[in-house]
Amino acid sequence: MQRASIRIALRPLIALTRFVAALAPLAVLAGCPKPANAPQVGTHPKLVVLVVVDQMPTWAFDQQQSLFIGGFARLLREGAYVKAGEIPWANTFTAPGHAAIATGAPSRVNGIVGNQWYRRIEERERPAEWDPGSPVLIVGGPQGNDRATEDLGASARALRVDGIADVLRRATHGRAHSVAIGLKARAACFVAGKQPDLAIWYEPAAGGMTTSKAYVAEPPAWLVQLASRHPVSRYFGATWEPRAAEMLARVTGIIDAAPGEGGEHGLGPTFPHVLTASAEPEKAIVQTPFGDELVMSTVAAAIDGMELGKDDIPDLLAISFGAHDYASHSWGADSWEAVDLTLRLDAALGQLFESLDARVGKNNWAIVLTSDHGSTPIIERARIGSARRVPTKELEGAAEKGLESVIGPGPYVAKLSSDNIYMTQNFRQAPDDLRDEALTATARAVTSLPNVALAGRTDRFAGGCNAFKDLEYAVCLATVPNDAGEIYVYPSAGSLFTDYKLGTHHDALSDDNRRVPILVMAPGVAPQSGTGSLLQIAPTVAALLGIPPPPSATEQPLFGITAH
Repeated sequence: MQRASIRIALRPLIALTRFVAALAPLAVLAGCPKPANAPQVGTHPKLVVLVVVDQMPTWAFDQQQSLFIGGFARLLREGAYVKAGEIPWANTFTAPGHAAIATGAPSRVNGIVGNQWYRRIEERERPAEWDPGSPVLIVGGPQGNDRATEDLGASARALRVDGIADVLRRATHGRAHSVAIGLKARAACFVAGKQPDLAIWYEPAAGGMTTSKAYVAEPPAWLVQLASRHPVSRYFGATWEPRAAEMLARVTGIIDAAPGEGGEHGLGPTFPHVLTASAEPEKAIVQTPFGDELVMSTVAAAIDGMELGKDDIPDLLAISFGAHDYASHSWGADSWEAVDLTLRLDAALGQLFESLDARVGKNNWAIVLTSDHGSTPIIERARIGSARRVPTKELEGAAEKGLESVIGPGPYVAKLSSDNIYMTQNFRQAPDDLRDEALTATARAVTSLPNVALAGRTDRFAGGCNAFKDLEYAVCLATVPNDAGEIYVYPSAGSLFTDYKLGTHHDALSDDNRRVPILVMAPGVAPQSGTGSLLQIAPTVAALLGIPPPPSATEQPLFGITAH
């Protein structure tokens, strides 16, 4: 098979403005009268863009700043900057991060335990976005098929509180538009709130970028047209090569095949990464720049297809770039691959910003950019010599022994999921006094394991979080009533809970995972630096839109931004 080498720097990201202009607009808002309580003309941007770059820690962003010449450079030059935005909760995963960004509330309030968690009713683990009543739609022609998607279903059903899109819809009587676009379903479904007008994500079984019946009965014509004109299969013969290998070696200070690096789906540890080498290129694509290009092409089409920023009623566009997360898991956030991806995204964002300047007007749009969580450095090149990858069986085994020491022969452990240990029905049928004693013994047994920072009973947080401080407070914010496991457990700084022999993760209780950049560029917001947390993102976006914050948000907007 001939291998086509597609270099993203020379592809549609450079021609984004031309691509956007080529798509036919839909007259969605034409002829609709403006409600009396809509934002006043000229007082707020016509379009507010929320961008989440999955797994972009402050420590890596800082290392790469001098290389930026595109969108990141413009944000740092013209925008307000929180260098190390705090993530107050302990469960630093994609789904909880996106849900908190959208709602201004941590997992304890918004209900999202992790990327997936054990469902006691079904006695199995399910994704955060799992919703069997909202089947995924086929948009990708021959690549998709009904049988492949019949077990798929996704929405924000698990989200317990409203987000930015929900408040925007009420405040504008449904006149404003809101769309969420991400590489991952768990990002797109949560990043805007419960019910944006549309949420779109990449689903290999559906043939490309798709949505579900939670949002529309049928995929919009512009999305179908995009899948037809630019099918995801065009990437399946692609090769990802570094744009500047010598520069990557110099900047990272490591070799391409550095110790500890992996490469899922047959992509291998070193450049070039050839998709035809993968048995499943439709899955391997998410680790490459072509995943970001899928998202950016959909963004371009959505801006026209949903007429975002066309009138004086502010619209919301929420975007999540997920390729950086997949790549960082395999190769590390400071790897050649991750840096190359960041620089390509820098160029793509710069092109997007120029497109918005031309289409919406330079003073008529605003952006808030951040990340959902950071990243633990690859252990083989980590700063902590005792760090290690802790297998899940080691944690589950210690918990089982603690339980059996009190109750007798088990099994009692159902699953370790999202830093929660869940128990079986067999455990729940034991006498109350034995269960109580067994949980205490289990917490003690798990805590004694090397590289465990904290472990304990989740029922200790039943009275709320005010009595706790520091890391225990963060764990409390991460503990979801009724859906959390009986025991929480978190790795020490530099370590991770994983069954993978290579690569990295982001669940340790450390600043590596709990500090991310936040950048705000908006009319009237002067370049400045400051402090803040991800719980301030939703109030900030809401203020830029001229609407109240989501009802569960408790923090103030960043940089003194107000809705009036």
